Amino acid sequence: MTNAPEPDNSADDKPTSPFIEAFRTISHVTTAVALMLICGGIGYAIDHWLEITFFALLGFGGGAVLGIQYLIRMTSDR
Repeated sequence: MTNAPEPDNSADDKPTSPFIEAFRTISHVTTAVALMLICGGIGYAIDHWLEITFFALLGFGGGAVLGIQYLIRMTSDR
């Protein structure tokens, strides 16, 4: 036997503290920045290895795209 699923907005739900919401937002922004820096760091390492200056720019640009996509996915209401 399975239990009936609870509705999303039950009467027992308490509103989330603004402090917790602020920390959740900070964690999303920190993760997006980490994505940008990791991709840029990988690009910089490839540039250093190949002795050119193209992949760092590509890495930071790609990291920015990934970071913005992550922020949009995490903050959008579905």
